[in-house]
Formats: sequence, structure tokens, C-alpha cells
Amino acid sequence: MSAQAAATPRLGGFRLESGDAGNVDIRSREELGRRLLESKFEARIVFHLPRDYAEIIYSSITPEVEDLPSRRTSVNMKLIDEGLSMRIKASDPVALRAALNSFLRFIDSILETLHGLDFLMKRTGQ
Repeated sequence: MSAQAAATPRLGGFRLESGDAGNVDIRSREELGRRLLESKFEARIVFHLPRDYAEIIYSSITPEVEDLPSRRTSVNMKLIDEGLSMRIKASDPVALRAALNSFLRFIDSILETLHGLDFLMKRTGQ
């Protein structure tokens, strides 16, 4: 079988020459649906926070938890007496790391904003 005959069915009738760049249709590993693939990896985090901070973070992040773009991860978050509890499950360590990074950055930015607002309130005497 010649190189062109072998390449034709796969490349839609085009033969790539040396140095040519081809288009590749790679399907996402994630298909529609919210079903989590087998979750083998898990992280549990408890944030010890004042109740008002925990409630603000909870209400701010809930939309992100409800609309995860990946079915490789699932996130469970709840208010507890000590603050906020979060559990992230993932089908692979890369997905777990990505979800952890995202949610920890969300929480960090919210806390930075809250600390900044507290500072301003104390400074202005309110």
C-alpha cells in the first residue's frame, strides 16, 4: 500500500507533505453530562472561619460548584460550625489538582477582599 493510499482515508483525501501542519479533530475526553467518572482521588478541606466569612464564601462559590465544566470532578461544600467544609473528588490526579487550584484561588481572592474591606472599615471608623 502506498503512503498516499494509506493517508487518504484518514486525512480526508489529503496527503501531508513534510513540514505541513494538519488539522486534527480530537474529541474531548469529557462528553456532555454531569456524571462523575470513577473517582479515585479525593481532597477534604476544612476552613476554620468566622461564620459570616464562611457564609459569604459559601454563597459566592456555590454557583461554581453547581456548574462545573468537567465531569471528571465533583465538589461538595457545606457550612459547618467551625466554618466551611469542602470535598473534591476526581477521576485522576490532574483533574483533582486543577479543581483544587481553582477553588483555593476563588476562596483566597474572596478572603483578600473581605480582609481589605475590614481594614477600610476600621480605618474609616465604621
